[in-house]
This record gives sequence, C-alpha cells and structure tokens, in this order.
Amino acid sequence: MEEKARGSRSLVESILDLFEVSSTYLRQQVKQVVDESIAGPIGTAAKKAAFIMLAFTLFSIAAIFISVGLFLLFATLVGYILAYLSIGIVLVIFGAILVWQAMDKKAPKLPKRK
Repeated sequence: MEEKARGSRSLVESILDLFEVSSTYLRQQVKQVVDESIAGPIGTAAKKAAFIMLAFTLFSIAAIFISVGLFLLFATLVGYILAYLSIGIVLVIFGAILVWQAMDKKAPKLPKRK
C-alpha cells in the first residue's frame, strides 16, 4: 500500500545511515584524542629517550678511551706490571668497600604479630 517516491528513503535506511555517520564521527574523535593525548607525548618521550641513550653510549665510549689513554700514560711512567698491579689493587679495594657497605645495611624489622 505504501508507495515510495523516487529518491525517498525508508526510515530503516535513514537510521542505518545515521548510525554509520555517527560511528564514523566517533571513530575520528577517538583517534584524534588518542593521537593528541597519548601517541604524541609517547612519541616525543621516545625520541628524547633515544637521544639520551645515544648520548650516554657516546659518553661511555669516551670514558673507555680516556681510561685506556690514562692507563697507557701511567704504564709508561711506572711500567706495565706495576700499572696492572696498582689498578687491580684499587679495583679490589673499591669492590670490597661496596660489598662491605651492602652487608652493613640492616634489613628493616617487621612488626611482630600478636
């Protein structure tokens, strides 16, 4: 009994279109919020962390070269055997101090149960 005119749409088709448009809009808004509040800051933090790791890597390599240079200078002054012995003794002493300090720390006492 119902006759549809050309270009007219049924109520169900209109509701489906409204649902599709609203879901597309919600997806776009959620994507924008995620990009602005989560993905952007994480990307910036990741770049900073990468540059900091690169800088500390370069500092570590530089420290190794400086220490090797200082060792060679020290070895030419006192001889290689004394240089190895003195550096080894210093490292053992520092290691013993660190172990002694770690063992000296008292464990926290737990409260007694009643």
